[in-house]
Amino acid sequence: MLNQKIREVIAQFRRELPPELSALIEQGAGEISALDISERALGAGAIAPVFSLANQNGQPRTLADYLARGPVVLTFYRGIWCPYCNLQIHEYAQRLDEIRSAGAQLVALSPEKPQAMEIYLANGVDESLLAGAPENVPFDILHDERNAVARAFGLVFTLPESHRRLLSMLKVDVVAANGDDSFAFPDPATYVIAPNGVIAWAFVPNNYRRRAEVEHIIKAVHGLVA
Repeated sequence: MLNQKIREVIAQFRRELPPELSALIEQGAGEISALDISERALGAGAIAPVFSLANQNGQPRTLADYLARGPVVLTFYRGIWCPYCNLQIHEYAQRLDEIRSAGAQLVALSPEKPQAMEIYLANGVDESLLAGAPENVPFDILHDERNAVARAFGLVFTLPESHRRLLSMLKVDVVAANGDDSFAFPDPATYVIAPNGVIAWAFVPNNYRRRAEVEHIIKAVHGLVA
């Protein structure tokens, strides 16, 4: 299970990271979880905001085009600097056939530019921090510039100062990688959207260390196509 893998990484960090880094991680995690993101985010029954964005290959994509082909699984993530995001993208890529067999398309959105890896390395990030970044992802990853779509879904929060300090210590320049100095990021929500544009299922964790399990996504999709 994806969240079990995440818990194992959290435990590893707590064992192995220097106390100063671990303290900043835990402080920021608590501050983010105290926000009211899940209360203000769009939920089941709402109309999904339309969008037109470019994928990782620079090709234009619209929600309308996806919905014309059937239900859409739409997931938001922060970027390749986030180990939990990388675990999620790997898990979804490995199980993409299951999602497609259920009758849905999978689409991910991130505020990070497609060139983020090059930007991070040019700014001196230790390559080991990005070792888990997925390559050749077999589904569309759309660049949600300045979190425009995430904002329309009510998912955006400002990274707390504790995590800004942490990223600075690790030389992770998210301002350059996102082209945005607001330090705004989406809660890692996942939605199942019906072909008529109505949100059928919503997972809004208000916690960046929790992600939607593929089993739950598939169950929601089955409810639409049964």
